[in-house]
Amino acid sequence: LPYPGFAAFPYKEYSEVFFGPEYKVLRGGSFAVDAVACRGTFRNWDYPVRRQIFAGFRTARSAAPGAV
Repeated sequence: LPYPGFAAFPYKEYSEVFFGPEYKVLRGGSFAVDAVACRGTFRNWDYPVRRQIFAGFRTARSAAPGAV
């Protein structure tokens, strides 16, 4: 089931054909996309083995206690 409040991108010929188990969700974007796609709430799709410039990668770790 979709996330509560989910709505497909308005261009059905673009978005709905990519709904299926072989695709994975991408969250946000990269430096190469429009600002609207860089929001953490933006979702897109792709195959898990594919590389592209339109998807960023963010790393994070917990700060040491007392370091902040």
